[in-house]
Amino acid sequence: MSSEGTHSNQGTTAMRQSTAFIFAASLAALSSAASAHDSSTFATGLTGPTKVELTRQGNLLVTERGTAANDGKLSVVDKSGAVRQLVAGLPSGIDTTGGVSGPQGMVVEGCCTLHLTIGEGDMLRFAPGGPPGRQVPNETGSVSPIFSSVLRLVFNQPLDRLNDGFVLSPADHSALADGKTVRLDNASGQRVWIRLVVDFKDARPDPVTNVRGSNPFHMIAATHEDALLVVDSGQNSLLRLGRTGWPEVIVRFPPIAQAPGIVPPFSDAVPTAVRHFAGNRYLVSLLTGVPLTPGEARVRLVNANNGTWSELLTGLNSVTDVLVIGNQIYVLEISTNLGAGAPGRLLRFIDRHAAPEVVAEGLIGASGMIYDPARNAIFVAEMFAGRITRVQR
Repeated sequence: MSSEGTHSNQGTTAMRQSTAFIFAASLAALSSAASAHDSSTFATGLTGPTKVELTRQGNLLVTERGTAANDGKLSVVDKSGAVRQLVAGLPSGIDTTGGVSGPQGMVVEGCCTLHLTIGEGDMLRFAPGGPPGRQVPNETGSVSPIFSSVLRLVFNQPLDRLNDGFVLSPADHSALADGKTVRLDNASGQRVWIRLVVDFKDARPDPVTNVRGSNPFHMIAATHEDALLVVDSGQNSLLRLGRTGWPEVIVRFPPIAQAPGIVPPFSDAVPTAVRHFAGNRYLVSLLTGVPLTPGEARVRLVNANNGTWSELLTGLNSVTDVLVIGNQIYVLEISTNLGAGAPGRLLRFIDRHAAPEVVAEGLIGASGMIYDPARNAIFVAEMFAGRITRVQR
């Protein structure tokens, strides 16, 4: 068997809800983030909250991955912490590792438009025989034809003024896959138009895993051009999605060599978030795949013009997001030791060459965050706890 044959096959295995991590989410662990200094539970009752953004009026938009029954959601959390459904019926399916995959990253544009990424879903399965990690297309078929995609949603009212939610049907999924625009009306007579912007390849040939899927996990608007930047944690790449044309790969991150004696000797460099740094340079957080070695995650500085990169922060653990706030960098870890099921934490770097400060700990499945300057607070989505935690700066 190739020494690379046990890489994190999709680049996202480490982010899935393993038995060890469920065990770590005991009652004591679930309460620890709320009792940490300057941290408190802001919203609960969410189903796999993954990434979080702000509306114009400072409400939170949260993607919920659902329960694998095409029940993914886009929800609004208002300033009091109340949760209401905005769009339901989004794709949600079981991925190769048994975890749930659904709506993930989003970009808000103006008052009424947003782009939304849909994860890899159930398009692939592990092969029943052969080397470990070998993948094949799902022979039983997927629950939705629009996994591994980006959707554009245009509302006829500002996001903050929408009174009721919208619901997509399976027939709407098929219409979107056929290139049609779907119009939905809510109980208040408000409308949203949804269309498929890009459908990434569900299975691309790979010398190690047979095929490898696409998992657009996070997305931002580029600051130096009219485009979106997307991290694909299935293809371990950063892409540019222009307003027209096929997505362009800016850089594919090569495997990360492990210390001597570690098996396997290489791990996937799994991008989990992209954030603007300065000019045409962006920060990309990397969560490593199997063997999930603590201290191997990192944040890289990428030149979006030519794809060159350099290490900015190293020695991290299973990083899922990064933020630049003033002259400080905040790093979100889904776990301090994912293989052992340890909770995660939020770190602050004032000096990249010095040890970071632990701002919040005991986070359960921390997968995304956003900073609200009006409240001077960071809001963290905890996927496995089903909640949003507020961390005051």
